Amino acid sequence: NTLLKAGGSSCSCPPAQLMATDSDGDVIMTDADQPAKAVDAGAEGEVASADSAKAPAEDRGPPPEERVALAEAAKEAGNTLLKAGDSAAAATKYKEGIELTELLLEKGPSELGEDLQTRGVAVHVALRLNSAQACIKQSAWMDAIDHASKVLLIDKDNAKALYRRGSAAAQLDTETRLEQARADFARVAQLDTSNREAREQLQRVKERLKDLKQREKERLSAAMKGGLYQEQHDKLGKQQAAYEEEVARRKEAGEDEMSFEDWLKKEKEREDERKKQQKEEMEKRQEEARKEEEKRLLSEENSRRAIEGLSELSLEEWQVQQRAAAPRKEDVVKTDEADLDEEERKLLQETKSKGYYHGRLGKVLSNAAPTPQQVSADAAASAQNGCRAGSEWNQAGTWEEKDTTAWVKERLTACLQQAKINLPEALLPSGAPAVVTAEVSKVKSLTGEGQIVTVRKQPKHGYNFEADLSFSITVNGTNGDSGEQTFNGVLHLPDLMDAVQPQDLKIEGKWKGSGPAEHLRLSAEGWVDKLKESVRSQVVAFRKEYSEKR
Repeated sequence: NTLLKAGGSSCSCPPAQLMATDSDGDVIMTDADQPAKAVDAGAEGEVASADSAKAPAEDRGPPPEERVALAEAAKEAGNTLLKAGDSAAAATKYKEGIELTELLLEKGPSELGEDLQTRGVAVHVALRLNSAQACIKQSAWMDAIDHASKVLLIDKDNAKALYRRGSAAAQLDTETRLEQARADFARVAQLDTSNREAREQLQRVKERLKDLKQREKERLSAAMKGGLYQEQHDKLGKQQAAYEEEVARRKEAGEDEMSFEDWLKKEKEREDERKKQQKEEMEKRQEEARKEEEKRLLSEENSRRAIEGLSELSLEEWQVQQRAAAPRKEDVVKTDEADLDEEERKLLQETKSKGYYHGRLGKVLSNAAPTPQQVSADAAASAQNGCRAGSEWNQAGTWEEKDTTAWVKERLTACLQQAKINLPEALLPSGAPAVVTAEVSKVKSLTGEGQIVTVRKQPKHGYNFEADLSFSITVNGTNGDSGEQTFNGVLHLPDLMDAVQPQDLKIEGKWKGSGPAEHLRLSAEGWVDKLKESVRSQVVAFRKEYSEKR
């Protein structure tokens, strides 16, 4: 190295190749043209021979101890650059150290010695963490995520790696990355309950996820504009907005909370009362108009009678006269049945007793007439295999609707009640192991409607519901930590409909009473999130079953 710095060299370098030294006195190359062939200095300072190129990759370069020392120096140099604000140069320095130590990760203590291996892993982790920080400063979010993820492969609970990966992922406006950021910040807050920044970041990410899902919901609604349930979707959205305003008003006024179902009931009562008042007012106006019309007609009649020299009529007398002049039932002209032939008389009789459709049901000279038929199990299976949707009339391409509300409510209830998670090896915030079970204990309410619409042999399975699910979480400390604890709450599903995919399904959780203690609340919210995923899985199962219904 000394001879090389002094200008002596046993190899020939291109004229444009310049040499310089860094702050530690190591030789580095400038950004001039790169040599056609890299030259490596061996451990003894000798120039590498051509034969060394044939050696295995792990045998090239400095020995392990020197690699660790050089990596530590690269880390310190990178830290100095990072503090000075040159994050790009710092990232380059960190990369040098990472490349030096990466090969050492594959070697065990028997090859390196325990102390050297510990030093090598420690400096590699520090270089990766610092690289993630440098990438964040350069807005290189994916690179930052990659560096932090490499650290987590070595130490899955490294708080710095979790926080930095979460910080980078939070900058990417996709649901997958925001979910990753949420999980990372939640884990940091769980590992370090005093980390206020992690809790604040977790809250921000949750709000962004909520906004993102709302935008996606609006996009789906816009895509379905003019669809079968658009009017219902709009009505539900307006009701939800009005309910939220009422909740805010009650909270500000210090009034008791009201569930969405109770609010809808009261709104319906108010709407019914309003319609009743409107009807009464309309009937009153109609009655007044009728009386005015009677007075006008009576005045005209009395004027006519005065011209003819007749006495004037009172209102009551005129009304009696009008009723007497009205045609009687027996005066209504009927078609003489004598003018009808046998078939027409039979048709008329059937129509009077049952109505035209039912009267002629057995007389349609066509196999397409919807006559009742007994269906055997074999016939039903054959029809299903033939993928025939709807009645035979619908095979020609007509529109057919089938109300499935009762069936959907029954099957949705059964599926949602199966939502459950078991965590036999959960960890409490104290670090103690526990067995955690979370499940939907009851479908508290399920309101809405479902129908299958068949057009041109293609069925569309529609449903539009709102649900409230009661849930419970049971925590058993295996080491006797706090014994058994049970927490209850409610999951609210405002948009349980065919237009919303299960993965986008909005589920709002609310504790009953005070809920878990403060030190356990974050963990409990994580368990509730897992239960929500189980609920979404059950909705997937329901949709699959529903899609096969005809």
